[in-house]
Amino acid sequence: MNIKLLSYNLQSWDVTDRRIRGIIDLIKRYDPDVICLQEVTIFWYSRLKKEFKEKYQFTGRDRFFGDKKQIKRDFERNCVLFKKERFKPIRCRTYWLGPDILNPSRFEGAYFNRIFTTALLKDKITNKKVQFISTHFDDRFKEIRAKQGEVLAKYISVQNTPLVLAGDFNSEPIEEAYQNVSSVLNDVGKDYHKEQITYHAYDKYPHERIDYVFINKNIKTLSFNLIKDTYEGLPPSDHYPLITILKVK
Repeated sequence: MNIKLLSYNLQSWDVTDRRIRGIIDLIKRYDPDVICLQEVTIFWYSRLKKEFKEKYQFTGRDRFFGDKKQIKRDFERNCVLFKKERFKPIRCRTYWLGPDILNPSRFEGAYFNRIFTTALLKDKITNKKVQFISTHFDDRFKEIRAKQGEVLAKYISVQNTPLVLAGDFNSEPIEEAYQNVSSVLNDVGKDYHKEQITYHAYDKYPHERIDYVFINKNIKTLSFNLIKDTYEGLPPSDHYPLITILKVK
């Protein structure tokens, strides 16, 4: 049972027609079975759902569950999309990377609520179950990211199915947040493109490796790459998407 996974931070700000067309084109060309997305604003959610609702089922709640008092950027989601013809959803849920994972919460000092979206899926042909998680850690403080890593590691440690975690962790491998997650999962990229950066910021800021795909022992990696395609001369987002083919044992 092989699965093509795409993980992509869409870049919530500066939404242009070029970027919209570029991201839609990229998804169509690579045709992933499962997609883990970050920085999915109300606009991105609506636009992508309009384009792909026939092929993919969308999962993931916004990090405030629609509290209209919050600023627009706080309606971001981390979505998991999966092909309807291939997978049946067993359980899909959004949790918080805070003191209370079941309700909107954040650690003291965090500017935004941060979340992780889970989708437990069953392959309609093989009947094998796999859990996919999309997440996005704090972008300001490594101490908060470390706590978020602890929350996620605790959740993962009690799961008993094949599991894939993907997203923007805003953490390089030397950070405690990365180490907390990698204590319970394997980093797919470290065996392939160890030194390659994932956050390029259109060459305006220092480059970093902060986006990852992690797997547990029930998953094998067949291939892993960064997609550096451009659209009308530039990448569609300030992060390179990750594309990997995984095999469920």
